[in-house]
Amino acid sequence: MRITLLSHFSGKGGSNTLLVQLSDYLRDLNHEITVVVGADCADPILGEYAVVRGFTGKEWKGRMAAYVEAIQATRPDVVYSFSGKDELDVFRFLNCVRIRHVFSMEHHEFTDMPFWIRKVGRFTEAFTASTPDVLARIQSLTIGTPRNSFAGWVVPYRVNEVFKAISPPSAARSSDAGVVNVCFVGRLDQFQKRAHWLPEIMERCRSAGRNIRWHIYGQGQLEPVIKTQLERKNMMAQVRFQGWANAATLAAQLPMQDIFFLCSRWEGLPAAMVEAMLCGLACVVPADPGGITYALREGGGWTYEARSPAAGAAALIAATADAKILLQKRLEAQTIARKLFAGQVAEEQLAAYAAGFPKLTFNGNRLEIDRAPRMRSVSALAALKRRLLGALRGEPRGVSP
Repeated sequence: MRITLLSHFSGKGGSNTLLVQLSDYLRDLNHEITVVVGADCADPILGEYAVVRGFTGKEWKGRMAAYVEAIQATRPDVVYSFSGKDELDVFRFLNCVRIRHVFSMEHHEFTDMPFWIRKVGRFTEAFTASTPDVLARIQSLTIGTPRNSFAGWVVPYRVNEVFKAISPPSAARSSDAGVVNVCFVGRLDQFQKRAHWLPEIMERCRSAGRNIRWHIYGQGQLEPVIKTQLERKNMMAQVRFQGWANAATLAAQLPMQDIFFLCSRWEGLPAAMVEAMLCGLACVVPADPGGITYALREGGGWTYEARSPAAGAAALIAATADAKILLQKRLEAQTIARKLFAGQVAEEQLAAYAAGFPKLTFNGNRLEIDRAPRMRSVSALAALKRRLLGALRGEPRGVSP
């Protein structure tokens, strides 16, 4: 089959990590793969790909026409979208099998994934997700969608082999003279990852008497800002900025650490979290109902409501209160990750997907661009609320993070 994979850009990110893995998997099954992206970047992680051509201004119908043109040029039997609103919106105008992978039930003032799924469900032959709980949520949203029956599969990350044979954590490795090693793995951005919270979280933990050594794996625009704030707080000695690290480096370094920490606005199931669990790290992560809570439902760490830096600090302070409990959580994390994400379960999930999607047929639901309404990012009520709150804060219209 000819399969066209869609991504909103060509750079680093969990969605493109899965895209690359799945494209290799599907090629091994003798499918013909083409990749189309909405925007290019200076440091792509994708191999060969096409970029949607430019167009004048930000006119929506022109952008949709450009997407349709780029996709049709690949002559696809199946179009499989991994990220981006436009990369889902274009489904309404295609006449082939359409599949969308949903990483998280992202829901905030600028994006509402459940809202998108309800709007585009009948123009989608199937959905995939990283974990069963997200897939079940998608199914509940598409029940009753006109002229559409639900089809879906779990498509997990394929864990790098270097993470599969790491020894279980021990008490001797869980601390260094009373030091708890905490890692943050991800882009140093403000909107999703909330990396700007880190200096305050670190300071609150120090004020609570916690002896934490921080390891930051990742880069981003906030890195110099964070370093400046840490220097002012006299905390740079407790923080090690490691930059982006490959799988071999992470597999060598993470087992010597104790906790994987995130304070994100939203997450699905981060690949970095799975890798950290396999390395024997306990998780202190937001209680996002999509992936994270599924992975930790039987132990392996702590979840918290990530409403403020104070909440993140409080969760870490609690997690580091008892060394024996922390070690227990680390052992649980590795056991859970091996069972759910690095063994036979994941391979069976991929095999079920590979056997199922070629049986899909186009359901006949399609619109013409000239006659279609623009798909909102959020509901009209949510958009109005956002504008009102923005006006109260003195923000100009159209400003987004």
